[in-house]
Amino acid sequence: MAKTIIRPATSLDFPILLEIDAASFPAGVAYDSGELSYFMNQQGAETIVLEVDGSIAAFLIVDVDLIARSAMIVTLDVREDCRRLGFGSRLLLRSEEIVSGHNIKVFGLQVDVHNTGAIAFYEKHGFRSTRRLRRYYADGHDAWLMLKTLPQDGGKSR
Repeated sequence: MAKTIIRPATSLDFPILLEIDAASFPAGVAYDSGELSYFMNQQGAETIVLEVDGSIAAFLIVDVDLIARSAMIVTLDVREDCRRLGFGSRLLLRSEEIVSGHNIKVFGLQVDVHNTGAIAFYEKHGFRSTRRLRRYYADGHDAWLMLKTLPQDGGKSR
C-alpha cells in the first residue's frame, strides 16, 4: 500500500510544483515561475503538498487574510496520473482545517465557468457559485466565485 502524507511545501519543492501547475492548466492560465513564487510567498499563504511514496502528487495554495477574515484557494493541482484517487479532496479538507484554525468562516475560490469537472468537485465539497467574474482569466474566460461557509466549531463537526 502506498504511503501518503500531507506536509507544508518547502523551497525545494518549487520546480515540481511549477511542473504540475504547467501540466494542469492551459497556457495563459497556468502560472509562470514568477507568479507561482509570488502566490506561495504572500504573507498568509500556505502551500501544502500531498506525497505518495516520497513523490509529490498534488499541491494546494491557500491565501489566508487575517485582517479581512477571508481565505481563498489560489490553486489546487493534481498530477494527471494521480487524479480521481481522492488526493484533491484530502488537500481541500486539510486546507479547510487550516482556514478554520484561523477562525475564518467563509472560504472561497475562482474556477473557470467551462471547467465542469472542477465545478462539480467543489460543489461536492460544499462550495456554491455565487457570482460570475467576467474575463477573470488572462485567456478571457469568465470564472465563478465559489464560496463555502465553514462550521462554527473550528471544523470539528462534519
